[in-house]
Amino acid sequence: MLHLVSCIPQNEMVVLAGNMNGHVGSSNVGYDRMHGGFGYGDRNTDGSSISEFADWLNSVICNTLFMKQKSQLVTYAAGPVKSTVDYIIVRQEDKAKVCNVKVININ
Repeated sequence: MLHLVSCIPQNEMVVLAGNMNGHVGSSNVGYDRMHGGFGYGDRNTDGSSISEFADWLNSVICNTLFMKQKSQLVTYAAGPVKSTVDYIIVRQEDKAKVCNVKVININ
């Protein structure tokens, strides 16, 4: 994936989005270049991998850029278990083009 994205010209916007099956958490300690500090829950090992991947791509995890209510951050809920596993990642130079990211609950 890293090779594929690096082959895309810098003048083209790249948006990586989907279920990445990890938790980047609410803290941006150690990941402040790619994590805005407004995530949900605790970071796990897969979340660290997502953050490192974003760092390698010189990208930002858009879900973490905006302060939201918890209900607008949670992308997975089953009973008492709530988490964010769906993320949107763009290159750092395209960060200013992202105006908002939130979860819309359709239940």
